[in-house]
Amino acid sequence: MKSFIRLGATLGIAGSVFLTGLSGIGNIPGMGNLEAIALPQDQVVKKLQEVPVFTLTNPKGEFVVLSRNNASKPISQVGFFISKQDAQKFLDNRLKKENPQLAGTLQVRPLSLADYYKIVQESKKKSDSVIYTLVPTQQQVASATSMINQNGKKVEQFNGIPLFVPKFKKDNSYLTIPLAKGNERYIPFFFEKEQAVALLEEFKKAVPKEGANTEIQVVDLYGVMEALNSSSDPSINKIVLYPSRESINFIRSLAPNQSPAAKPAAPAPKK
Repeated sequence: MKSFIRLGATLGIAGSVFLTGLSGIGNIPGMGNLEAIALPQDQVVKKLQEVPVFTLTNPKGEFVVLSRNNASKPISQVGFFISKQDAQKFLDNRLKKENPQLAGTLQVRPLSLADYYKIVQESKKKSDSVIYTLVPTQQQVASATSMINQNGKKVEQFNGIPLFVPKFKKDNSYLTIPLAKGNERYIPFFFEKEQAVALLEEFKKAVPKEGANTEIQVVDLYGVMEALNSSSDPSINKIVLYPSRESINFIRSLAPNQSPAAKPAAPAPKK
């Protein structure tokens, strides 16, 4: 069974606080009503649904919106955090200092990446002036920036949500793993560098010769989401988004008998 898939070139705050409605988006588990999401494939919806994101809401389910001035134009933003801990720190360290009365009514609320996508799409249709922003984990941004610089491309900071993908240096092919019984194999895209490193180290131990021809590629989540929605490359559907270890533990705490994502198995030797 091949342990690789080729994808070709497919992948390549300050201000006042107010609130806006959620429009009935659901919580984990279940992740809400996804049928209305403007995605072409149920498989893509499922990929996005597996990843939790976290935002702040009041008891009515309304988002916290930050308003700030950018030059002469005011900007309103809603933050969706990749890390639940980051969302909680933002509430504790920022909002409770600026507006303790309001902050005392707020909570960190989990949604799915699919829910976030739906909110953004609906916002575009309505020409909503509010910007819905995904906030990456700064440690992973630093890791992504360092890796890109080590590979010869000079950047001050990775802009976006970094994903880490074990791949072969030659022929633009990616390591694959089995997720269930059968012959299907998938390409893991990790939200944490450490997860990608662990998988790659297992592969290097199992197949040292081929392991020497591997590396970890950094890609942007937004680019992957766009590719999932628009690419004609059939291999794109082999992508699996692996939540961070923190997020996996969070989901397991809500549904102890359900595993949101199996531990990646070591890929087989390349054939």
